[in-house]
Amino acid sequence: MLLLLVFLALVWTCQAAESISLEDAVRILKERGYDRKIADLEEKKAEGNLLQAGLFQNPNVYFNYTGLNFGKHILYDTGNTLLAIGISQPFELGGKRQYRRLSARFALEAVQYQQRDYIRGVVRDFLNVYFQALSDRAYADYLKRDIEDFGKTLLIQTKRQELGFLSLIDLLKLKLYKGELEDALEKAKTAYMKDLKDMAFYLGQQYEPVDVPEEVQEPALEDLLRMALEKRENLKALEKQIESTDYQIKLLKSYSVPDITISVEYDAFGVQYKPGLGVGVSVSLPLFDKRQGDLLTALATKEQLLVLLEKNKSSLRTEITKAFYDFRTNLQVYRSLQERKKIMEDTLERVKRAYAIGGISTLDFIDTLRTYRSFMQSLLQAKYDMLLSYYYLKLLAGAEP
Repeated sequence: MLLLLVFLALVWTCQAAESISLEDAVRILKERGYDRKIADLEEKKAEGNLLQAGLFQNPNVYFNYTGLNFGKHILYDTGNTLLAIGISQPFELGGKRQYRRLSARFALEAVQYQQRDYIRGVVRDFLNVYFQALSDRAYADYLKRDIEDFGKTLLIQTKRQELGFLSLIDLLKLKLYKGELEDALEKAKTAYMKDLKDMAFYLGQQYEPVDVPEEVQEPALEDLLRMALEKRENLKALEKQIESTDYQIKLLKSYSVPDITISVEYDAFGVQYKPGLGVGVSVSLPLFDKRQGDLLTALATKEQLLVLLEKNKSSLRTEITKAFYDFRTNLQVYRSLQERKKIMEDTLERVKRAYAIGGISTLDFIDTLRTYRSFMQSLLQAKYDMLLSYYYLKLLAGAEP
């Protein structure tokens, strides 16, 4: 009884879920999902670095007074005092601030591309869940129709058994097969409910997937590779990182240019000295620390990024080529199964007619039904595997998610 209630609750939840198309689901992923929020915050961090890179250094205010003397338990002014009050402002020369800002700006653009590529990866993972849900639901729907059709057959064979034209053993075999179908339907519904839970994790609430049309066009591999090298965000992110590192290198080289500090000061000395204003300039001497170690690190980082860019291009070519052949294989398998479906349907109808007149045994009849059910499961899975590989291939090649 408890299992029945749980099953009814699962069915009710499935029926109550709102339907959603693949396009709308991806839009939610890009706009409102957990990963979108994480990506936005990562971009905020890079924006903060850009803001910080453009700020001027803080000025220094100083105060100096000399002339107090200590006596016996007293503190007195000698009259020979020195008073200095001033403000100094450091200035960076050699384009340091500009290089820092440009480096941070390209770093921000790299982060933006990285987040888009991250969302692309999330969409890729979601596609597996979405199409598996479609496959499991299609198989469950097929089993429902199969049980209904078999129920009619079982009703006829029950009457035949009552009239003495079918043995009780054969009738029991038919009833056992019906139980086998019901168990298969239960498993298919459970698998579908799990798929819906996986979709809800990505989308924030439970939806039912809308079927995807079988409109596929076999693309040319060279076109896919060319589009991927032009549009894939992970490559653009590395290119922006290289540009950011170029300006980081220029910044570090500019540290051999001395910086200056300009000061404005008010001075007063002694009781007879007339106070006045003064201006001073101090220059840093980059004799020992010219950021040589940081420069060496930045140069190595750039070389590393260049190698990583070439590696990613090569990996992307390999990945797209493999995905392309996977799609072609899945398409061929699906088309082959579609061609054999007519033969399977004709065979099934012949077997049903033969069994109705007692031309074949019950075991042969049930074995044919199992074969056809297994074929239909393979056909439905092949259909959605083909569609998944098609969308996956387009996504890899840089198409807008």
